[in-house]
Amino acid sequence: MTRRSPVPPSPPFEVTARGAQFRDRIAVVVKAPSEAIFQALRDVTLREMRFAWLLGELRHFPSRLAGRMPAADSRRPFMKAVMEGGTLVLRDDAPREVISGLAALLHRVHQAPQRFASRTAFEAFDDPSHEQLFMSVRVAPTGRTGENWLVLEHATRALSPLAERKFARYWRVIKPMGAFATWQLLRAVRRRAERAAVGPLGSRRRWRSVRATMDERARALPGDERIAQAIDTLTHGVTIGRAPRDVWPWLVQMGAGSRGGWYSYDWLDNGRQPSVRRIVPALQHPAVGALFPALPGMTEGFTLLAIEPERALTLGWLAPDGTLDVTWTFVLDEIAPGLTRLLVRVRGGPGYRFHGLPLLLTRLVVRVVHFIMQRKQLLGLASRAEGDAAACPIDTVIPPHDGQDTAPESRAS
Repeated sequence: MTRRSPVPPSPPFEVTARGAQFRDRIAVVVKAPSEAIFQALRDVTLREMRFAWLLGELRHFPSRLAGRMPAADSRRPFMKAVMEGGTLVLRDDAPREVISGLAALLHRVHQAPQRFASRTAFEAFDDPSHEQLFMSVRVAPTGRTGENWLVLEHATRALSPLAERKFARYWRVIKPMGAFATWQLLRAVRRRAERAAVGPLGSRRRWRSVRATMDERARALPGDERIAQAIDTLTHGVTIGRAPRDVWPWLVQMGAGSRGGWYSYDWLDNGRQPSVRRIVPALQHPAVGALFPALPGMTEGFTLLAIEPERALTLGWLAPDGTLDVTWTFVLDEIAPGLTRLLVRVRGGPGYRFHGLPLLLTRLVVRVVHFIMQRKQLLGLASRAEGDAAACPIDTVIPPHDGQDTAPESRAS
């Protein structure tokens, strides 16, 4: 196996932090591309590094008690909170490196960070009672395919001999805690990045998650407004190692019978006919009102309610009186170049009852059944979209087609 390259230095950081008296650097290996790593860095929250959050709370407890610092929101992106706390971006070369700076009374309990409108103002700051903290977050190749170093390096420059002596005492205490918090942050970023990059790196966990995050479950999606008072809302998601334009063709050809299948358990929902593993041109342009049959030969199924090419489609199951029993929405988010997050949400209308079951049993049974079927479908979609051109070519033979890609006249009127 190829040996990993050592963690490389950063010439821009060395120039920016010249004269710094106190330094530390921690690096971890991440099996993900640089774009996915920086996206994870932007999204990671304190909730994902609980021990670091606890250390931070202990460190800043006096300031919070004195009302000089608000309580930290563990659900907010950590880096966003850091930047709003007075840290200034000095150099932005993402997804390779971001260098930031902070000037404050770092050796004191109440650090009183300064705020600057520009890098020039930051560099001109020379109050002898303060210290300047420089931080580099960067990604560098390890020399092994699919791996990168994720490096966090920081350097502190005291602006006077007195400030240096004061910070040296503080540094002896805080350095081990700071190193541990940094390690927690990098591990949290690594988990996020590797989870997102499961597709393009060819890595496969035995159990690939389809769980939506808390933010995804709370987020408004297209189609939510069609059922104002839902009896339940179920949201799932999967990260796919392809761009949205490569995932979209598999979504629009869903449906039983003469359509592409549901990519789930075909013996249950497609008459034992395997879901296609090819893109079918004849099924790529459904119109609003088109029927996606639930089972082969059925005239009932999901009606296409709305479509936004390469972005979102919403299906709905209509009750006999024309009201919506269920909405089923698929949304594609490009979270990094060549990396898509597919979110799927089902909402049940007030009158929906699964095979006539009471409301409580409907909710319990549907949650179990839907998870089983939805997980299989999401994994089926991901495996097809991530297949290379040889494995998933465009179908050049048009299969028998019943015209269901266009809205029936009764629905169009």
